[in-house]
Amino acid sequence: MLIACTAQSPGKAQEEAPPASAGPSAARGPALWAVKDADTTIYLFGTIHMLPEGTEWLLPPIAKAFDAADTLVLEVLGTTDPKVTTPIILEMGYTPGLPPLAERVPADERDELAAAITHAGVPPQALDAMETWLATMSLSTARIQKLGYGVEGGVEYQLSTRATAQRKRIEALETMTEQLGFFDTLPEDEQRALLVNSLDDIEEIDTVIRSAVKSWQAGDVDAVAELLEDDTRGSPGLAKRLLTDRNLNWSNWIEKRLESTPGTVFVAVGSGHLAGKDSVQSMLEAKGLKVERLN
Repeated sequence: MLIACTAQSPGKAQEEAPPASAGPSAARGPALWAVKDADTTIYLFGTIHMLPEGTEWLLPPIAKAFDAADTLVLEVLGTTDPKVTTPIILEMGYTPGLPPLAERVPADERDELAAAITHAGVPPQALDAMETWLATMSLSTARIQKLGYGVEGGVEYQLSTRATAQRKRIEALETMTEQLGFFDTLPEDEQRALLVNSLDDIEEIDTVIRSAVKSWQAGDVDAVAELLEDDTRGSPGLAKRLLTDRNLNWSNWIEKRLESTPGTVFVAVGSGHLAGKDSVQSMLEAKGLKVERLN
């Protein structure tokens, strides 16, 4: 289920939920790393793209690092601007003559798909018109929004707002076309596997997301990695396309940035990219760079 959220789906929450409590388990705050050379510091911070508004995570060590940075770097820009997103999605996410979405899952998954669609409140005919990856993303986003999670509560939105107020430079590691292209170019069988993997019942979605947010708030990177492994087990091609290949690209970008541009940079990407054996930090360390966990 979580792997479907590694790209930042456009949209905002339609309903609100109680903020996730910081509590004792969240005292450390989400994990923060730094990689440095003589004249450059690059902070690495794992994010959750959609959260209930008011979720506590910007603890003093994180705020201090962010405020010291001259540049914020995100995965992609423009996800909340329909003028940016709509033309790209219309071009990439729709193909005439597609079979109904129900025919793109095994027969024994169709009742669960129907239940998911009903809960999300998305018209089935709207999903039928979408390519499988976009239907999966749209359905997953709508279901998560029903639980009170939205991009306006998410880390990227909050950091962008803070960066704008502080007049920081804001950059992106990918364009939206590139990011959605990772999904759009998946073979159809992997797109359908992604859809099936997203069809947890609503109680399970709620439990998994709350567990993921709690682990992230507490800086428990091993727990985040375990959730990610559960999501990608049996789909090595999907994991390679959406995680490993992008992590390699980003580690190359960080290495070049260290070499070329002095300053302090705050890089904020999905927490799954900073967890597990193929994390960005692991790839940086393989290049001989020292990555320090700060909290």
